[in-house]
Amino acid sequence: MKHANRSWLSLLGFLAVLTLASSLIFAAVFAGVTAAIASGESARTADNQQVDPIVPGQSFSGLITDADCGSRHTDSKKSAAECARMCVRNGSRYVMVNGDKNYELTGAPQQLGELAGQRVSLIGVLSGHAIKVSSANPLAATAEE
Repeated sequence: MKHANRSWLSLLGFLAVLTLASSLIFAAVFAGVTAAIASGESARTADNQQVDPIVPGQSFSGLITDADCGSRHTDSKKSAAECARMCVRNGSRYVMVNGDKNYELTGAPQQLGELAGQRVSLIGVLSGHAIKVSSANPLAATAEE
Protein backbone atom coordinates (compact mmCIF):
# COMPACT_ATOMS: atom_id res chain seq x y z
CA MET A 1 0.00 0.00 0.00
CA LYS A 2 2.83 2.40 0.78
CA HIS A 3 4.41 1.65 -2.58
CA ALA A 4 1.24 2.73 -4.46
CA ASN A 5 1.01 6.05 -2.59
CA ARG A 6 4.65 6.74 -3.28
CA SER A 7 4.25 6.25 -7.04
CA TRP A 8 1.30 8.70 -7.12
CA LEU A 9 3.33 11.27 -5.21
CA SER A 10 6.28 10.76 -7.54
CA LEU A 11 4.02 11.17 -10.55
CA LEU A 12 2.47 14.36 -9.16
CA GLY A 13 5.93 15.78 -8.33
CA PHE A 14 7.21 14.96 -11.81
CA LEU A 15 4.21 16.64 -13.44
CA ALA A 16 4.61 19.72 -11.23
CA VAL A 17 8.30 20.06 -12.15
CA LEU A 18 7.54 19.47 -15.85
CA THR A 19 4.80 22.16 -15.80
CA LEU A 20 7.07 24.66 -14.07
CA ALA A 21 9.97 24.03 -16.46
CA SER A 22 7.81 24.33 -19.58
CA SER A 23 6.23 27.53 -18.22
CA LEU A 24 9.67 29.07 -17.67
CA ILE A 25 10.83 28.12 -21.16
CA PHE A 26 7.65 29.54 -22.72
CA ALA A 27 8.04 32.78 -20.72
CA ALA A 28 11.68 33.19 -21.81
CA VAL A 29 10.82 32.63 -25.49
CA PHE A 30 7.86 35.02 -25.30
CA ALA A 31 9.99 37.72 -23.61
CA GLY A 32 12.72 37.35 -26.25
CA VAL A 33 10.27 37.64 -29.14
CA THR A 34 8.59 40.63 -27.54
CA ALA A 35 11.95 42.39 -27.04
CA ALA A 36 12.98 41.71 -30.64
CA ILE A 37 9.71 43.09 -32.01
CA ALA A 38 9.84 46.13 -29.73
CA SER A 39 13.40 47.03 -30.73
CA GLY A 40 12.54 46.78 -34.43
CA GLU A 41 9.46 48.97 -34.03
CA SER A 42 11.29 51.56 -31.92
CA ALA A 43 13.96 51.93 -34.62
CA ARG A 44 11.30 52.46 -37.29
CA THR A 45 9.32 54.78 -35.04
CA ALA A 46 12.38 56.91 -34.33
CA ASP A 47 12.98 57.31 -38.06
CA ASN A 48 9.33 58.17 -38.78
CA GLN A 49 8.77 60.63 -35.94
CA GLN A 50 7.40 64.02 -36.88
CA VAL A 51 9.52 67.07 -36.21
CA ASP A 52 8.68 68.43 -32.78
CA PRO A 53 6.83 71.73 -33.31
CA ILE A 54 8.36 73.15 -30.13
CA VAL A 55 11.92 72.73 -31.43
CA PRO A 56 12.61 75.48 -33.97
CA GLY A 57 13.88 74.24 -37.32
CA GLN A 58 17.24 75.33 -38.60
CA SER A 59 17.93 76.39 -42.16
CA PHE A 60 20.45 74.45 -44.27
CA SER A 61 21.52 74.67 -47.88
CA GLY A 62 23.43 72.34 -50.14
CA LEU A 63 23.16 69.72 -52.87
CA ILE A 64 20.81 66.75 -52.41
CA THR A 65 22.48 63.55 -53.56
CA ASP A 66 22.93 60.00 -52.28
CA ALA A 67 25.39 58.58 -49.76
CA ASP A 68 27.05 56.22 -52.26
CA CYS A 69 27.98 58.74 -54.94
CA GLY A 70 28.18 61.96 -52.95
CA SER A 71 28.63 65.03 -55.14
CA ARG A 72 30.41 63.03 -57.88
CA HIS A 73 28.10 60.59 -59.64
CA THR A 74 29.73 57.53 -61.16
CA ASP A 75 27.22 56.93 -63.98
CA SER A 76 28.05 59.48 -66.70
CA LYS A 77 25.03 58.37 -68.79
CA LYS A 78 22.55 59.60 -66.16
CA SER A 79 21.93 63.04 -64.73
CA ALA A 80 22.80 63.69 -61.09
CA ALA A 81 19.10 63.49 -60.20
CA GLU A 82 18.57 60.16 -62.01
CA CYS A 83 21.73 58.68 -60.48
CA ALA A 84 20.78 59.76 -56.93
CA ARG A 85 17.24 58.36 -57.26
CA MET A 86 18.57 55.07 -58.68
CA CYS A 87 21.11 54.70 -55.86
CA VAL A 88 18.42 55.39 -53.23
CA ARG A 89 16.15 52.78 -54.83
CA ASN A 90 19.09 50.36 -54.54
CA GLY A 91 19.49 50.97 -50.79
CA SER A 92 21.48 54.18 -50.43
CA ARG A 93 20.18 57.17 -48.44
CA TYR A 94 19.67 60.79 -49.40
CA VAL A 95 22.35 63.16 -48.12
CA MET A 96 22.95 66.87 -48.42
CA VAL A 97 26.46 67.95 -49.36
CA ASN A 98 27.60 71.41 -48.36
CA GLY A 99 31.30 71.89 -49.00
CA ASP A 100 33.13 69.19 -47.08
CA LYS A 101 30.13 68.45 -44.82
CA ASN A 102 27.66 65.63 -45.49
CA TYR A 103 24.36 65.36 -43.65
CA GLU A 104 22.10 62.30 -43.85
CA LEU A 105 18.54 63.39 -44.62
CA THR A 106 15.50 61.74 -43.04
CA GLY A 107 11.84 62.50 -43.52
CA ALA A 108 10.00 63.79 -46.62
CA PRO A 109 11.36 61.05 -48.97
CA GLN A 110 9.08 62.00 -51.88
CA GLN A 111 10.08 65.65 -51.66
CA LEU A 112 13.78 64.73 -51.42
CA GLY A 113 13.41 62.48 -54.48
CA GLU A 114 11.89 65.34 -56.47
CA LEU A 115 14.77 67.64 -55.49
CA ALA A 116 17.58 65.09 -55.93
CA GLY A 117 20.55 66.50 -57.83
CA GLN A 118 19.56 70.10 -57.07
CA ARG A 119 20.88 72.76 -54.74
CA VAL A 120 18.25 73.30 -52.07
CA SER A 121 17.39 75.25 -48.99
CA LEU A 122 15.78 73.10 -46.34
CA ILE A 123 14.35 73.48 -42.86
CA GLY A 124 14.93 70.74 -40.33
CA VAL A 125 16.36 69.63 -37.03
CA LEU A 126 20.03 68.64 -36.86
CA SER A 127 20.90 65.64 -34.70
CA GLY A 128 24.54 64.56 -35.00
CA HIS A 129 25.20 64.19 -38.74
CA ALA A 130 21.53 63.77 -39.68
CA ILE A 131 18.87 66.32 -40.50
CA LYS A 132 15.19 65.52 -39.96
CA VAL A 133 13.72 67.47 -42.88
CA SER A 134 10.42 69.31 -42.43
CA SER A 135 10.52 71.25 -45.73
CA ALA A 136 12.82 71.67 -48.72
CA ASN A 137 12.81 74.11 -51.63
CA PRO A 138 15.11 74.46 -54.63
CA LEU A 139 17.50 77.39 -54.52
CA ALA A 140 16.91 79.96 -57.24
CA ALA A 141 19.49 79.70 -60.04
CA THR A 142 22.01 82.52 -59.83
CA ALA A 143 23.60 84.39 -62.73
CA GLU A 144 26.95 82.69 -62.00
CA GLU A 145 25.57 79.23 -62.86
